[in-house]
Amino acid sequence: MNEFEQFQKRAAHFIQQYVEEIRRLVLSPAEFFHRGLEDNGFLEPTLFAAVNILIPKLFYALLFAPLTLGVSLLFVLPAAVYGIATLFVSAIILHGLVRLAGGAEGFECTYRGVAYSSVAFYAWLIPLPFVNLILFTTLFCVLLYYALREAHGLPPQHLILLLLLPALLMLLSGAVLTLVTLWIITRGIFLVLSFLVPG
Repeated sequence: MNEFEQFQKRAAHFIQQYVEEIRRLVLSPAEFFHRGLEDNGFLEPTLFAAVNILIPKLFYALLFAPLTLGVSLLFVLPAAVYGIATLFVSAIILHGLVRLAGGAEGFECTYRGVAYSSVAFYAWLIPLPFVNLILFTTLFCVLLYYALREAHGLPPQHLILLLLLPALLMLLSGAVLTLVTLWIITRGIFLVLSFLVPG
């Protein structure tokens, strides 16, 4: 078996495992996170999160490639790296809040919950401003609820209060970013039209 065939086998296995994890996560999040209590390590959840972030970024880069003359494709990988870094920092902050609320498990459990909850990034594939933001925030927080409940054993009342702050921050920052993005796109379209339409 040559190297290309080995690569194809590994890629097919990764895709099959990735799709199966999404299916289990969406259909039964409590069971998914409960079974994941025995798992450890940062690599697997980080790769899972990277794909979750990369696919919507690639979708919009390809969507806007004709307008940006392909420049948008240059920002896909840096945006994915930034997304992973943001998830890691978010997990650190969230873990601090979890510890204050009485969570006893280590940072790795919190990070794994945040990383697997990143499947919510697929909500961004819905190209309806603010609708995708609300869906993303809702799905992300619901999955985080199950992740933290199973990993740290926190009562539902503490978890709901704990997740209100991240939900509000995601909605607020997402609304600002959506407005800025819409403004940039509108300005870009007017700029292109001003070159194409005489007078």
